[in-house]
Amino acid sequence: MKLALRIILTLVLLLNISCLDDGLDCGSINNEYINIVGIGGTNVAIGGSFSNFITVGAGITLTYSEFGIRAVPEAAYESQATIVGGFRAYACSPLLQPTEEIAEIAVFSSADYAQAASSKVFSAGDTLNAIIKIYEPYSGRIVGLPDFLVDDDLAAADEPFTLQLTSAPRESANHQFTVHYRLENGEFYEFTTDPVTLVP
Repeated sequence: MKLALRIILTLVLLLNISCLDDGLDCGSINNEYINIVGIGGTNVAIGGSFSNFITVGAGITLTYSEFGIRAVPEAAYESQATIVGGFRAYACSPLLQPTEEIAEIAVFSSADYAQAASSKVFSAGDTLNAIIKIYEPYSGRIVGLPDFLVDDDLAAADEPFTLQLTSAPRESANHQFTVHYRLENGEFYEFTTDPVTLVP
């Protein structure tokens, strides 16, 4: 009986030790959850890579291959202390975990988008998803938007993502893009970019 009591007391003492690295109080392990509460975005000019871009204002003219839409999910962070073996656990680095999943991302234009390479015309208000690619840093992928959306369990992270046209327009036109962002739990968010003139 005394041996069992000693083991229990030793375990209690060991489980209640906190971080002792540099004297800072690391606190308890809190699993922090990302809760998407909105989305915003802007037009960007893309350089040689998706991480090389500058925000552009209304009325600018860009080639379709230089143009991108930078979408920025807005998130609230919720935490829940982790209990290990009946005791509060301690650590220095909380884990951020997306808890929601993306159901749909859709891109629309205020003007017709006629493809130069074919006779296909996307009318104003039609989805442009077939000619959009996405760079999503949470997964690190660059793929066509339809291919991206067929995956199950798409985590709704708080990382910005970039959308870009893959097909040249037949002619120059002024566009204002609207992006819809819907989560599996039914939450729906959208934003509309400033007007931009796209040229082939």
